[in-house]
Amino acid sequence: MPEINCLPDKQKIQISQTETILEAVLAAGINHTHACGGNALCSTCRIMVIDGVQHCTPQTAAEKALAKKLGFPENIRLACQTGVSSDVIIRRLVIDNEDIDIVDSQLAAGSIGERKSVAILVAAIRGGTDFDEVKFPYDIIYVLSRYFNRMNKVISRQGGTINHYMGSRFMALFGTDDLDQVADRAVWAGLEMLRSITELNTHLESMSYQPLRLSIGIHYGSIVSVNVDPSKPNMVAAIGDAVNLATRIESLNKEIGSSLLISEPVYYQVQDQAVTDRSGSLNLPDGLKYKLYELTAMRGTPPDVVEKVESASLSQKVMSFMQRFAGAKSKSKFPK
Repeated sequence: MPEINCLPDKQKIQISQTETILEAVLAAGINHTHACGGNALCSTCRIMVIDGVQHCTPQTAAEKALAKKLGFPENIRLACQTGVSSDVIIRRLVIDNEDIDIVDSQLAAGSIGERKSVAILVAAIRGGTDFDEVKFPYDIIYVLSRYFNRMNKVISRQGGTINHYMGSRFMALFGTDDLDQVADRAVWAGLEMLRSITELNTHLESMSYQPLRLSIGIHYGSIVSVNVDPSKPNMVAAIGDAVNLATRIESLNKEIGSSLLISEPVYYQVQDQAVTDRSGSLNLPDGLKYKLYELTAMRGTPPDVVEKVESASLSQKVMSFMQRFAGAKSKSKFPK
């Protein structure tokens, strides 16, 4: 009979060719999670086939549907739907309550996360500010609230998602939801952000605030995405060398006095429309050089807007705001 080497239990189990892995493991006294009762609905019986995936039975229709929804690689199988014809080594993947919480979040998000190619935009405020010296926190709150509000709208219109903030720096991803023209969208968003910061500075100067200077770096590459919020499927943690490179590209603006730098993989995708100024190389610690381009404009028209932000008039917004509190009773500060 075939044998299953089950990890992390370090237990070897015999399995007949008529049994599923789940049935064999349960019969051996191992408490293998299977919340839906083995009906390929919950994926809590998921296993990683470390060795011998070729000996596993083909996916059933139910397993194939759930695996496609969650983005399972071929060596992640549902124990309730999988049999074996020869020896395999497996690892149970849902061991405790924390694992169950994670599976629940993945089901809600419709993905376990995956490796995919995206456009990465990193932006930071550089120079021209005195945030470290201001005496009133409200000044920081006011300026940054206006800044992030504008930047988020620009990113959203081009289909991107801001998924990481650190101080006045943020990172946005384009393509986590299989949107087309992601490099183009990131570049058009970057140029619109620069125009928007110019408009914002006009307002800030009228309010006696220091103007802001925006620095942007854009790269296209492969990341591993990990879902962090089931209520926001596009809110992912992005991991990989491409993220680090995008950050380094942004930082180089400070050294050479530019505002928007793009990597060669981005340039190749937008070169028919791109208007560039300077080009040069970014020297990496491992001795590699990465060619960069200073982008100043784009010809033609941008990709279709993904999310139109409707702007109500000031009077409409004031009325709407007042209506929210119309039912509240006024309270006097002084006794009558």
